Amino acid sequence: MKRALLIWSGRGALITVGVALLSFAAVAASEVGAVPGAGPPMSAAAPLTGIVPPRNPPKNLPPSPNFYDFCAPGAFDDTVACNSEVLLAIDHARGTEPLGPLHFKLQNFLRLSVPEQIFAIADMERVSRGEPPVSALTVQLDHVAALGAVAGTDPVFAGSALSGGAQMRAWGSNWADGAESALGSDDGWMYDDGYGSSNYDCRSPHAAGCWGHRDNILRPWTTYLGGCRASDSHLVMGAAYARSSRYSTSFAEIFVAACGPKPAGEVFTWTEAQVAIGI
Repeated sequence: MKRALLIWSGRGALITVGVALLSFAAVAASEVGAVPGAGPPMSAAAPLTGIVPPRNPPKNLPPSPNFYDFCAPGAFDDTVACNSEVLLAIDHARGTEPLGPLHFKLQNFLRLSVPEQIFAIADMERVSRGEPPVSALTVQLDHVAALGAVAGTDPVFAGSALSGGAQMRAWGSNWADGAESALGSDDGWMYDDGYGSSNYDCRSPHAAGCWGHRDNILRPWTTYLGGCRASDSHLVMGAAYARSSRYSTSFAEIFVAACGPKPAGEVFTWTEAQVAIGI
């Protein structure tokens, strides 16, 4: 079986007072907002190993094994058989950085909702490289992500504050159309996002949109929280899945760094995720 048609489209923007100053595109959607006068960046956790922004892999890594041969073509497939092959491809790609394989209970992972899976795999990619985890999914940001998934486009954070009052400092989002599972979306966003991939914003080896989705997942978001007390610094996320009229599946995620009171409406935390999937 040939690889399923997979559409990765994305954009990223450094936003100040709602005005896009810089934009890029990638396999999923991505956008970043920064507030002027926020103070010097905070130091981010040093990576344990692996490749983190601003560095990116030297070449695109199509899935190996090609898990599309093992997953239901053009349909959502949350089976162990499919996702075991996706996880092998992810671990193979991680080994080129080099990083060890991810260790979690796949059957437990597949019992999570799809948004919870998107959140959990993003945090596993982050913490395995020594980066701080996203703390939680929130109702507000899940809704934002759902709007993107249903529309088949990058989620957009249109406000200036999170529910609860924390002021947005930066945000970024990813979208994928046609992946068979949450893990499949992660493989595309993280490893199959360079030149030669389905990333529409990476049409040449040095295009600005190459690796834009990976950068969003691994971005050191805490650098946008300079001048914010540690107790008021928050990195939260929204995630969603919807049926797509074009390519059957639509996955979306959005990351927001904010300063202020604890975000309201947390629905799934990193602590809960670790317990749920056995890590």
